[in-house]
Amino acid sequence: MKKQVKIDKELSFSTMIGEISAISLEKNLQFIDGNTIEGNFFVYGKYKMTEASRVEEDFSYEIPVNITLLEELDLSTAQVEISDFTYEIVPDSGLLCHIELWIEGEEKVEIMEEENRECDGMVEEKEIEIPSIEVFPPEDKEEKNVDSETEEVVELDTTENDSLFFQWQDEQDTYGTLLVYVIQPNETLTSILEKYSVSREELEEYNDLTQIDAGAKLIIPLKNE
Repeated sequence: MKKQVKIDKELSFSTMIGEISAISLEKNLQFIDGNTIEGNFFVYGKYKMTEASRVEEDFSYEIPVNITLLEELDLSTAQVEISDFTYEIVPDSGLLCHIELWIEGEEKVEIMEEENRECDGMVEEKEIEIPSIEVFPPEDKEEKNVDSETEEVVELDTTENDSLFFQWQDEQDTYGTLLVYVIQPNETLTSILEKYSVSREELEEYNDLTQIDAGAKLIIPLKNE
């Protein structure tokens, strides 16, 4: 089973937003059971109240997530990853985030076992005449390829988060290992590698580094400490 889930979330700011100078998205999601995913997204970065302003303000938000699938997946094969992240500034309102998740795994199959029944009493033995059977070669049948994987897009809205700024906690995160980062103007590949302490080889495993332009998105693998 493969499924794409889209999440749209508007983040309210206490001041107007003229420009987003840096933004990042992290996840902490896990399968509670075969068809339920729970956790949080963490959106943080810097913004300016006006494009001409030199003063940058920090922002951070926690977005709670609860996803229920119609299918029940085998937990040993179930995976959920961020496939895309975009945003737009809403005048006099805040920031509208568009997050896409890619969920895949094998559907769980329940095998119904027949109960063995014991028969009481004597079993009468009878001679049974077995007729002769003629065996014919099987007919050639055209093999058909069946793709059991389906793709489905589901629209989800998350619940409203009352807190404006989220205080980060220094805790172990065994699920949020990938960071979607939007390249800002005047940034270079070298500065991004130094900022997140990753090598070019590690970054190339998830990205095409032939063109590094402002506004493009990079998937950055994070090291759990």
